[in-house]
Amino acid sequence: MDSKKKVFSILNSKKVVVPILLSIVTVMLIMCVDKTFTLKNLMLFREMSFSGLLASIGALILRDFLYVLRIRLLVNKKLRWSSCFIIIMLWEFSSAVTPSAVGGGFVAVFLFLHEGIQLGEAMAYVLLSAIFDNYFFIIGVPLSYLGLPNHSSILTNPWLNTMFWFSYALILLYASLMTFFLFVKPELFKALMCKITSFKFLKRFHGRAIEQGDNLISSSRVLRQHNCFFWVCILLITLVTWFSRYVILNFIISGFVDMSLGEHVVILCKHLVMWITMLISPSPGGSGLIEYCFNNLYKDDLGNYTIIIVLVWRFLTFYIYIFAGLCIIPSWLRSFKKNKKRDLSHV
Repeated sequence: MDSKKKVFSILNSKKVVVPILLSIVTVMLIMCVDKTFTLKNLMLFREMSFSGLLASIGALILRDFLYVLRIRLLVNKKLRWSSCFIIIMLWEFSSAVTPSAVGGGFVAVFLFLHEGIQLGEAMAYVLLSAIFDNYFFIIGVPLSYLGLPNHSSILTNPWLNTMFWFSYALILLYASLMTFFLFVKPELFKALMCKITSFKFLKRFHGRAIEQGDNLISSSRVLRQHNCFFWVCILLITLVTWFSRYVILNFIISGFVDMSLGEHVVILCKHLVMWITMLISPSPGGSGLIEYCFNNLYKDDLGNYTIIIVLVWRFLTFYIYIFAGLCIIPSWLRSFKKNKKRDLSHV
């Protein structure tokens, strides 16, 4: 499958079926197995306070705005606000319909190319976004782990604990290597790619590896022209972006139950630890596994509200991007067909 076909196979309305079904089926199984969860619990949605709903939506809007802002700053304002917004929405859509370990990075590169960004720059922007996102986890997750109560299932369940540390190790390794290759030794990255593609069964990728290595080297030179203040701004925007994403759950929960500041901190810590565990999920968007882990982590805190809270939370952080993608994809495809003259064959 060539690159364009692969991207179009991801940006496809049929892709939403599997993650949605996995999510719904998991919730139904939890309700069947755990007799304390009933259909009546779904009606507890009516008890959510307006302030809690408004605050969670506000955090969602802030998070998406900051993502768009970060992209626009990284491309040095070469793209319009609307183009950056479309890239973020389709990037989120592709992340929702592909396994967490895969993510939407490949689609994001293609989206940048469609907007006229050169391949090397597009790769650099996607890598930078991933690197800075991982910095948030590298900084925040150990602190969150230490903030968990001793009886938390992530500490007492050997399987969940192993997944957590394995995910964290992968993130730390990836962020370290990519930072080194992009800012210090892009030439080494090119050499490694050329060496890997010199094997007989990968020979057909050798020319592309050389081209992409050259593009990465040229992009690295451009990126290194930015001063420290620029990168500090990007890091701060990233940290606030991810914090906004995580406090959505806190605001949802506060709409149903009263919590002290200490309880809010514990909820946030559990959320961070749960999310990093999900990064190696084989299911699209972590569907199924996230609902299962959410129930394990939060049932003791939320009681009968657990099921309705996980549904509201998943709607605001998962389903909403699927729906946004379904709305944007038709017009984006029409735009792509009008610009067929743009050569994307090198992707």
